[in-house]
Amino acid sequence: MISGEMKGGRKLFWRNVRMECERLCAEHLKLTKWELLAAMQALSIYIIIRLDEGETDYNGFDSLLFATLIAQRLMDSGIACNYSLHGTWQDWLFEESRRRLSVVYRVVNMLFYFEPAAMCNLPADLILAPLPGNKQLWEASNELVWKLESESQGGVQTKFGLAGSGELVRLGEECSEEVLVHTSITAKDPERTTANWEEWCEGMDGLGGLVMLVASMVI
Repeated sequence: MISGEMKGGRKLFWRNVRMECERLCAEHLKLTKWELLAAMQALSIYIIIRLDEGETDYNGFDSLLFATLIAQRLMDSGIACNYSLHGTWQDWLFEESRRRLSVVYRVVNMLFYFEPAAMCNLPADLILAPLPGNKQLWEASNELVWKLESESQGGVQTKFGLAGSGELVRLGEECSEEVLVHTSITAKDPERTTANWEEWCEGMDGLGGLVMLVASMVI
C-alpha cells in the first residue's frame, strides 16, 4: 500500500492514516503507556512519509496529525520515569524507546517547524538530549541478557546530549527528560573531543548516525 504500486494505493493508505489518527484522538485517554508509545512511533512514520511525499490531494491533514501528537504528549505527566539499570528491563526499555523517539521528533523539528517537538523543555543550548543509550543494552533479547550487559557496565549509564555548538556534553543525573544540569566534557580538555565522540559512537547503533549528521549540521 505504501509503495503506491496498486492503483489508488496511496489514497487508500492516507485514508487509513486519517482513520487511525481520529481513533487515537478519541481513545488516547484509554491507552496504556505501551499503546501510547506504539501510537507515537506509528505517527512518526506517518509524518516522515508525509514530509517525503509532499502535500497531495489526499494527505493534506497536517493539523489532525499535529493535534493527535499533542494529545499523546499530554499523557506524559502520568507516566513514571525509571531509566535506572537497577530497575526492570521493561521499565528501562520503555524509557529508552521514548528517548529514541524524542530524538527523531526533534530532528524533524530542525528541518521543519514542528510544534509538538517544540513542547520539549530543554535548555536553549541543547539540541538533542538525552541521546540514545548503549547498543548492547538496547538490543538485548531478554531481561537476562540485559542484566548481564548492565552488570558488565558496572550498572552505570553515562548520559549525553548534543549542544548547539555541535559539542558532545555530559548530562546531569536528573531522571526527568527535562535535562536541567549539564557540563561540557570538552570545556576544560579540548583535545578529548574526538575521543569522547568515538567512545559514544562505539556503543551506538544506527541511530547514532543520525545524531552525528545533526552534529555536522550545526558545527
